[in-house]
Amino acid sequence: MSQMIVLAALAFAGAQGTIEISINDVVRLALEGNKDILVERLNVEVSEGDVLKERGVFDPLLELSSSFTDSESPTASTFIESGIIDSKTLELSAGISGTLPTGTFYDLLRFEVARTKTTSQVEVLSPSWVTNLSFSIGQELLRGFGTGSNLARIRVAKRTGDVSRKELERVISDTLVEVQRAYWNLVAAYKFLELANTALELALDLQKRNEIQVEVGVLPPVTVTQARSEVAARKVDVITAENDLEAGEDILKNLLSISLGLRLVPTDEPTIGFTEINEEEVIALAMKKRPEIAQSKLEIENRVILKKFYSNQRLPRLMVQGSLLFQGLGGEQNPGRIVFGDTIPEPISEQFNSGTDAFRQLGEGDFPTWQVMGVLSFPLTNAGARGEYRKAAAELERSVIRHGKAVEDVELDVRNSIREVHNSLKKIEAANISVQLVEEVLGNEEERLKVGVGTTREVLEAQRDLVDARFGEIRAVADYNIAIAALERAKGTIIDSYGVEISE
Repeated sequence: MSQMIVLAALAFAGAQGTIEISINDVVRLALEGNKDILVERLNVEVSEGDVLKERGVFDPLLELSSSFTDSESPTASTFIESGIIDSKTLELSAGISGTLPTGTFYDLLRFEVARTKTTSQVEVLSPSWVTNLSFSIGQELLRGFGTGSNLARIRVAKRTGDVSRKELERVISDTLVEVQRAYWNLVAAYKFLELANTALELALDLQKRNEIQVEVGVLPPVTVTQARSEVAARKVDVITAENDLEAGEDILKNLLSISLGLRLVPTDEPTIGFTEINEEEVIALAMKKRPEIAQSKLEIENRVILKKFYSNQRLPRLMVQGSLLFQGLGGEQNPGRIVFGDTIPEPISEQFNSGTDAFRQLGEGDFPTWQVMGVLSFPLTNAGARGEYRKAAAELERSVIRHGKAVEDVELDVRNSIREVHNSLKKIEAANISVQLVEEVLGNEEERLKVGVGTTREVLEAQRDLVDARFGEIRAVADYNIAIAALERAKGTIIDSYGVEISE
């Protein structure tokens, strides 16, 4: 039954109130709707967002800006009688800047232009155009040098994302075990209820037979009282089995995140198909497949990266930077410029007498300026960096210890799971023998009662023993199937066994 069919059946069951469901159905529904799994899936998406965020540190930044200024400025210049200078300035700027994983930082194609119109009589050009085109590149030589330092946070974010995926894998594994446990417990609960009803019918049948035999004087009246007492006890057992069944249904429905109003009827029967288990091979497989082992290894890798990063942060900062600047100037003659005496003002040089000259000069590189600069800086105590390094070293050591504990825990989990499978098989074998023996005892007691040699109490005790033995048999088979699922989880293969893939 496909996932869509299962969901459609559940939608139909909303009106009918009952749905038959197999073990494969509950696994699919758990993968689709279990809240813990959904939360962990979102945690994976969060970690992927963190990786993108850290990569964004190296995204080039395109900067665009503009401004317009209209100002009146007071002046005490003897050449400006009004004492006020009016000016209007329009400024535009554009540039691309950023950093590289090598520790290189750059500011490329930084272009700036300003147009100013002023009433100042001492200015030769109005409006005037001023342009700048600059290129700058620098390199960190100590702190922040190289990809090891600058890519540290991205590498940590990636491994943290891998940890999140492994955590999703762990949650899925645990959920698959829990839904199988709940399913087989529900199967057992149905069988318990069926057995309790059968035991009640046997007790009622014995009560009727005793009543008849008491009426004809074959048995004493006390046998009827004993039978009635057993019937009352069996009714209590039926009520208890019904409550346990409802509780088991609710547990499974909660894991599947489906309506508590539905009635689930399991269709699969627990099976027994034991194969020999090589403990060493299973432990070796678990070390490769268990998400907890992979998580602890990823944590160690993260701590190694952070330790190296904070070791680099203890260094002083040594930076060298080179820049190249081209400038341009042009405009129109200020009609209000000061003229001394009757002399005719000198015309503006053709190099600057047009606004386009400011842009032409940039293209021709008429006015270059280059600069090389070095900066050395370091904190006098550098306590912050030393503290972070010490913390990172301790966290690395802690991660190594946790990895060792994870290995021990996984090995113990595998051994316990194997032991539980063996124990459940022994319980099944013992329960089968017990049922056979008690059935023989019950048959003998019933025959003895028929011929007047046995007693009602002995028959009732034999019936109770048979019910208990069959309870034990059902419980043992269900526990075996649960133990097999737990062993698959302990090996780290339960996800593979259902064909579940977690995308990288």
